[in-house]
Amino acid sequence: MTKITSTPSKSKTTTIIVVTILVISLAVAGSTKQAYSLNNNNAADFNLKTVDGKQISLESFKGKPLVLWFMAAWCPSCVGQAAAIKQVSSEYGNKLNVLVIDLWAPQNIGQSAQGLGAESANDLQAFVVKNGSPQWNAALDTGRVTIKYGITQVDSTVVIDGNGNIVFKNLGPSGYQPLKDALAKVLI
Repeated sequence: MTKITSTPSKSKTTTIIVVTILVISLAVAGSTKQAYSLNNNNAADFNLKTVDGKQISLESFKGKPLVLWFMAAWCPSCVGQAAAIKQVSSEYGNKLNVLVIDLWAPQNIGQSAQGLGAESANDLQAFVVKNGSPQWNAALDTGRVTIKYGITQVDSTVVIDGNGNIVFKNLGPSGYQPLKDALAKVLI
């Protein structure tokens, strides 16, 4: 009696390897989108010009918590995140600063990326008027703040306490509750 042994074919082995790599990649990519808290992590300084012409830096916001929101006017999820930030900022009033940073500036993407043209101060201002609050500061990312804060995707949020420490960072939209929870820790 002849024993027949089976060895996996090349295509089956290749498929298994590809699926394994895909699963690992998705797990790693998914984990970077999670909100996480940071302790004693100094925020990077920056200098930007707001859409209304003010020069601002991290020092400009010292003494109050700051929500840094990295967005783009074309971004659909940014409308929902704007509503979450608007709700939190209305609850905390003048105890909180908000800086909206449009990362889709020509300095970051050239004239276009992913088929979308670079945004102007007018694009950002129109978005904030429609979806935000007049109390918010808004600036194009002409100082590469996105890179300084390790932002790798549109619609990301960083919360900095009044002493300049990063206490919350979320890549992608966080929504209302995680943002409120982070602020509740620094607005005692």
